[in-house]
Amino acid sequence: MANKKKQHYVPKFYLRYFSLNDSTKIIKLCLKDTGRIIHKANLEGQAQEDYFYGKDLEREEWFGTIENQSSLILNRVVQTKELPKDKSDNYYLIWLFILLQAYRTKSNVEDFNHMIDTIMKTAMKLEPQFKNFDYDTHFFAYEDAIEKKLDLLLNSLPMMMDMQIKLIRNTTSNELITSDNPISKYNLFLESRKFPFGHNGMASKGLQIFYPLAPDLLLIMYDPKVYKIGNKKQFSNIPMNEKDIEYLNILTCLYANKSIYSTDNVTDFQLEQWVKESNIYKEQKKLEVKHFDPIQSEDDAESVIVQHHQTPYMIKLTLSFVKQTQHAKSYKMSGYYAEFRDERIRNREQ
Repeated sequence: MANKKKQHYVPKFYLRYFSLNDSTKIIKLCLKDTGRIIHKANLEGQAQEDYFYGKDLEREEWFGTIENQSSLILNRVVQTKELPKDKSDNYYLIWLFILLQAYRTKSNVEDFNHMIDTIMKTAMKLEPQFKNFDYDTHFFAYEDAIEKKLDLLLNSLPMMMDMQIKLIRNTTSNELITSDNPISKYNLFLESRKFPFGHNGMASKGLQIFYPLAPDLLLIMYDPKVYKIGNKKQFSNIPMNEKDIEYLNILTCLYANKSIYSTDNVTDFQLEQWVKESNIYKEQKKLEVKHFDPIQSEDDAESVIVQHHQTPYMIKLTLSFVKQTQHAKSYKMSGYYAEFRDERIRNREQ
């Protein structure tokens, strides 16, 4: 069991794509909070925690199986610069790998438990019996938060089937960077509509998911009804420019939990500038919670609806390879607190 004690929430095979030119065991590291740069950090010790998925090793071994399969496919993508055939088994394994990576990191677990704590305390403050409760000394959280997060993801996978994946190619002199929370989410569509509620839910209309696969490659998962990326038959070798890299690296810094990674081709000055630019927007991320007046049921019990949403990062993201479709431009907003890609989801919830 000892060899499974250190459990990575960002796979080692992935981090090796960003390792130093002369060693796959060393990576350049920038600590997000302090800006300190470690030029030769041990790759083995990155993005991992003792028994992060639990001591029973069940989830660790499950992730290991998926990583073993995914690494073969992604290694080939990195080498050939080509995605597997659209809607093939290998294509959907990449699709699954991206979504799992988005929900398996320490940062996402911490955000989830922060949401649980905030919602619990909001509800308790409405109850007279908790009038003298010391909220500052208590924190409500799931011990198995990673399992709860993954259950939510796996149950929600069917609503993500409409999301498209494409591979963007970086042929500029600058490189993409990554982090200990490598998936970034954005919603240019809802930002352009000044939508005041959640932007990045799994079912959100206009959702964009960015995954820097290597210094010269970016995987993007997106809502194809809202965005046009390349032509319909073009899934790989879609070019990006240097301004795109600036935006994407700033977004990577924003989503990073503690550590930002790069090859030694990225200068210290570049890392410092991207972190500095990201700090302008870091206060945007907040958990907004509101409750509505109690509703009286037939048995005289009262229930209160507590609503929450995560305010998104909005950096006025402009990418040369992303265009809004005519459908997006002419779309009439629903007027609800959420804009869904598929309105049938709303009907099922009611």
